[in-house]
Amino acid sequence: MLKSRKGFSLIELLVVIAIIGVLSAVGITAYSGYTADAKKKVTLAQHKQVVSFLNAESAKCAGGEGNFAFSTVTACTAAWTPSIIVAHINGTMDMNNAYAPGVDFAKTAASNVEGRTVITVSSGAATVTTTTVSGTQEANTITRY
Repeated sequence: MLKSRKGFSLIELLVVIAIIGVLSAVGITAYSGYTADAKKKVTLAQHKQVVSFLNAESAKCAGGEGNFAFSTVTACTAAWTPSIIVAHINGTMDMNNAYAPGVDFAKTAASNVEGRTVITVSSGAATVTTTTVSGTQEANTITRY
């Protein structure tokens, strides 16, 4: 009389492991593409938020509000500086880039780091430049009213 065996044979276990290996290889490849795309979208969304904020503040002061809503009280007659803008973005807006933490500013485009937002100010206009994957840049200039 034969005893009935309970459990899996070695062949069955090897087939299951092979299937799991193939599925995980395909999944990891697809997942890395999704995360790269998500980082790019987050970075560009934050870029648009910074541009919208500066446009709104400029329009508010043009309407006679009196002060910019930066972290420190800044009169509408005061000059914009990258340090004041960046302090507000990093502190109050609490933005963290997907590639590099925080929003950085520089006077030149030499800091082309993926995900970094560079804010420069010259002649009363702020330029916001964000570098995304593969060196693609999104740039906007906000002129004060």
